[in-house]
Amino acid sequence: MEFGTRLGGSGKEGACRGLSVPVSCEFVDPRRVKHVATPGDMTKHLRSGKRELTVIDAVIVAIVVAIVGATGIPLFENANRQAKTSTLLHNLHSLRAQIELYKLEHGSAPPALFEGGFPQLIRASNAKGEVGPPGSGYPYGPYLQTGVPLNPFSGRSVVTLTETFPPTAPSGNAGWLYHQQTGQIVPDQEGFLTE
Repeated sequence: MEFGTRLGGSGKEGACRGLSVPVSCEFVDPRRVKHVATPGDMTKHLRSGKRELTVIDAVIVAIVVAIVGATGIPLFENANRQAKTSTLLHNLHSLRAQIELYKLEHGSAPPALFEGGFPQLIRASNAKGEVGPPGSGYPYGPYLQTGVPLNPFSGRSVVTLTETFPPTAPSGNAGWLYHQQTGQIVPDQEGFLTE
């Protein structure tokens, strides 16, 4: 079979015979084709600056950006809240573990709260709970090497006394709420008062 030949006839006449719609039946000899257009040709054409951005193109781009922004922002906010919640619960677990260790080494007495912090947890202490330089006279602690951890929702580490446990409302200081009599502690954050 020769180039330009189709089944049902030979040459141009056989391929175009029987068509009811007027069609140009010109065949190109593949041996004569020097270049076939590719997707890269279109990209080169667009990059060459020969096509200008139309108003419709700009509107379509603006709509796409708006849709991506509308769906992306809530996802980011949710991920941010989940990260803060995870950090808060980790810090709460660390605080509770160190308070329990202090109580174990000090005859079940919880650490005293002083000026919004726990000096007995961040410094060395003796069996009576008195703080001093680390050594044989003050063999216990420090329990919190880097201080009281932050509440990631507020960025504060201040500890506030609460008379009831569990507390019924946040104090407004947005750090931690501490029940001195029992040594129990919770985040000073709405939604976490019963953790």
